[in-house]
Amino acid sequence: MTSKARRQILLNIVALFFASVTSLSARADEPGAADALQQQLQSLQEKQRSARKQVELKQAAVSVAQERAAELQKELQTAQQRVEGEVAGLAEAEQLAASVAKDVERLTAELADHRRADELLKIAAAAADELNSVRQKQSEVESRRAALQATQFEQQQIEIRSNGELKIAQDQLPAKTKELTAAREALDAAAQALETAHAATLAANRDLDTKIEAVSVERQRLNQAQQTATQIDASVNSLAQSLAIMKEAASLTGKNPQEATAGLAATLDSIKPLQQQAARLVAQAQQQIESAQSVADASRKPVADASAAEQELRQKYAEAGRAHFALQLATADLQGHEKALQQRIESSKAEQAAIAAKQQELDEELKQAAAEVAKYEAVYVARRREAEAAMEPIGRFVSFSKDVAPIFAKRCVACHNTRSAGGRLNMDSFAGLAKGGESGISIAPHDAENSLLWTMISSELMPKDADPLSSDEIATLKKWIDVGAPLDAGIEPTAELFRVMPEVAQPLPPTNYRVPIPVTATAFSPDGSLLASSGYHEVLLWKTDDGSLVRRITNVAERVYDLQFSNDGTQLAVAAGTPGQLGEVKLFSVADGSHLKTLVRTKDAIYAVRFSPDGKRIAAGGADRTISVADAATGATIHQIEDHADWVMDVNWSPDGRQLVTASRDKTSKVFDVESGRSVITFSGHGDAVYSAAFLPDGTSVVSGGSDRQARVWTVADAKEVRKIGGFGSDIFKVFVTPEGHLLTASADRNAREHNLADGASIRDFSGHKDWVYTLAWNAARNLIATGSYDGEIRVWNSQDGSVATSFIAIPKGSGGSTVADVK
Repeated sequence: MTSKARRQILLNIVALFFASVTSLSARADEPGAADALQQQLQSLQEKQRSARKQVELKQAAVSVAQERAAELQKELQTAQQRVEGEVAGLAEAEQLAASVAKDVERLTAELADHRRADELLKIAAAAADELNSVRQKQSEVESRRAALQATQFEQQQIEIRSNGELKIAQDQLPAKTKELTAAREALDAAAQALETAHAATLAANRDLDTKIEAVSVERQRLNQAQQTATQIDASVNSLAQSLAIMKEAASLTGKNPQEATAGLAATLDSIKPLQQQAARLVAQAQQQIESAQSVADASRKPVADASAAEQELRQKYAEAGRAHFALQLATADLQGHEKALQQRIESSKAEQAAIAAKQQELDEELKQAAAEVAKYEAVYVARRREAEAAMEPIGRFVSFSKDVAPIFAKRCVACHNTRSAGGRLNMDSFAGLAKGGESGISIAPHDAENSLLWTMISSELMPKDADPLSSDEIATLKKWIDVGAPLDAGIEPTAELFRVMPEVAQPLPPTNYRVPIPVTATAFSPDGSLLASSGYHEVLLWKTDDGSLVRRITNVAERVYDLQFSNDGTQLAVAAGTPGQLGEVKLFSVADGSHLKTLVRTKDAIYAVRFSPDGKRIAAGGADRTISVADAATGATIHQIEDHADWVMDVNWSPDGRQLVTASRDKTSKVFDVESGRSVITFSGHGDAVYSAAFLPDGTSVVSGGSDRQARVWTVADAKEVRKIGGFGSDIFKVFVTPEGHLLTASADRNAREHNLADGASIRDFSGHKDWVYTLAWNAARNLIATGSYDGEIRVWNSQDGSVATSFIAIPKGSGGSTVADVK
C-alpha cells in the first residue's frame, strides 16, 4: 500500500469519528436522550476499540507498506532515472522524428517538385512531339515547294535557253536564207557552166568522133586499096608465075618463049600499071589515114580539155549542190528549230503558269504550316520553359543564357571566336561549343569529369595567360555539364553568345567628372527647350536657355555617339557603345529618364541613330558594318543590312522615308531601299573615309563629307558628283541639311560652317571652339545650333546671325555644387 492510500484511510476514520460526535451532540437536546446516548457511546467506544485495532492493523500495514514504499521508492527512483533516460531518448527520438519528418516533408516537397518537373517535361515532350509532327508536315510542304521551285527553275532555264536559241535562230535564219539564195544562184551558175562545158565536151567528142570516123573511113579505103593491091599483086604474081611456066614450057617445046608468052606478057604488062596505081592508092590511103589520125589526135586534146573542164565544173557543181543542200537542211533546221523552240517556250510558259498556280497553293499551305509551327513552337517553348523553371530550383537545370554564356563571353570568347578560333574551338555560340575543336568534343553531357572543357578550366590551363575562373564560375560550369549541358528553350543553337545573354544594367557614371570629356553627340528637343549631350555612361539633359542640368539619364554604354528626340519629344534614342565589346540603341523616357526598350545590340559600338520621318522606325549603323532598321514601337528588327566593308559612321533617312543614306570608313556613301534592304547606288568620290551623309530636301541628291575635307553633292540616280564644297581645314565629322537647303558642318578644324547647297556659297562660320568640333544639332523652333567639341565645350548659337547664345563645359557636378562645370 502506498503512503497516499494510507493517508486516505486515516482521513476516512477521522471523518467518521467527527460525524459520530456531531450526531451525538445533536441528539443530546432530545428527551431520554441520555440512555440513548449511553448506548450510542458504548457502541461508539466499541467501534473506537475496533477502530484502534483497525488503526493498529493499518499502522502495521502502513509500516509494511512504507517499507514496501521505500523499496518501491528505490525502484521508482531507478524507474524515474530510467524514465528520465527514456524521456531523454524520447526527446532525441522526437528530435530525430522531427528531423526525419522535416526530411520527409522536404523530400516529399522535392519529390512533388521532381514529379511536377517530370510532368512538365512530359508535357513539354508531348508538345515537342506535336511540334516535330507539324515541322515534319512543314518540311514535306517545303520539300514539295522546293521540288516545284526546282522544276520552275528548270522550266525558266528551258525558256531562257530556248529564247536564247530562238534569238540565235531568228538572227541566223535571214543570213542562212541569204546564204541559201546565194548558194542557189551559185548552184544555178555552176549548173549552167557545167551544161555549157558538157555541151562543149559533147561537141568536141562529136568532132573527135567525126575525125575518128574519117580515120575509120580512110582505114576502110586503105583496107579496100590494100585488098585491091593485094589482089592485083596476087594476080601479077600468078601471071608472072604462069609466064615463067609458059616460057619454060615453050623452051621445052622449042617454041619461041617470047611468042608463046606474048599474050600473057601483054596481059601482065597491062596489069602492072594497075598494080602501081593500087600501090599509089594504098600509099595515098595510108597518108590519108595518117593525116586523119593526126587530125583526130589533134582533136583529142580539146576533148580532154573540155572533159577536164566539165569534170572540174561538175565537181564545183557537186560542191555547190552539197553546200546548197547543207544550207537547205540548215535553213530547214533553223525554221523547224524556231518552230520547235517557240512550241517549247509556249510549253515552258504553260508549265511555269501551272507551277506558279501550284506554288500559290503550296505557299498558302506553307504559310498555314509556318503559322502552325509557330503556334506549336510557342507552346513547346512555353512548356519547356515551365519545365526549366521547375527544374532549376531543384538542381536539374542550369540556364545556358543566364549562367553559362556570360562566363564564356567574359572569359573565353576573346580567344575562341569565329575569326580566331584558338585550337579550332569556336565558343561564340552553343553550336560552335558543342562541335568542339581540334582536340575533339569539348563537352560530355552529364559527365563533367570527362569533359575536356571542364578539365581545362578546373585545372587552370584555361584561360591561357589569364587569371583562372572563380570557384563559383567553375562550379556553375560543372553543374551545367552534369545536368546535361542544356540550351534554354527558344534559343537558336547558332545564335551568338552576345545575343542570348540577358541584357545587364550598365555601370553608373561618376558623381563628379574629374576632367571634361569630348562631346560626341548633341540633340535638341523638338521645341528647343532641352539639349541632350553625350556623357560617360550617361546622357545629360540641359536647359537650352541657361545651360543648367535637368537630368542625368543612366544605364548607357561607355560612350555616346549619337542622339535624337522622337517627333513628339517624349522619347530619346541613344546610340552608344563600349568599343570592342558592346553597341546598343536604347530608347529612354525624356520625362523621367527611364529605360523604355533596347532596339539594337551589337558586339561593337554604334555610331549613328535616326528616327524615320514618320517616327515609326529607327535606323542605326556602327562598327560591325551593319545597318539595322527596327520598329520603334515593338523593337522588332525589320532589316539587318550588311553591305559596307568597314564601320558605318552615319545613317540618315530620305524625306519620304523610303531610302537610307549611309557614310562609311570604307570610303563610300551608299543609298539603300528601305522596303527591300537592297543597295540602290554607291558613291565612291571621296577616296577617303566618309563620316557623314544626308539627303537634300528634294530627296534626289545627297551631300557627304569626310577625311578628304570636301563636302560633295551627288545625285542618287547615277552617283554623279554635282559639286563639291571646299574651304575646310581638316576632316568633316558631321553634315546636316536644313529644310531651306542649307548645309551645316562640324569639322576637326575647330569650326562649324553654313553653306548654300544650291551653289556651294559660304553663308557664315561658327568660330570660337578651341578643339575639334565633333557634332552639331539644329532646331527650327528657336533657330538654334548646338555644337560640341573634343574639349567638352558645348556652344549654342543663334542660327540667324551666328552669335553665341550660351556656352558651357558639359559635365555634371555632385550635390552642393553647380550643375555646370564652367559657365562661360
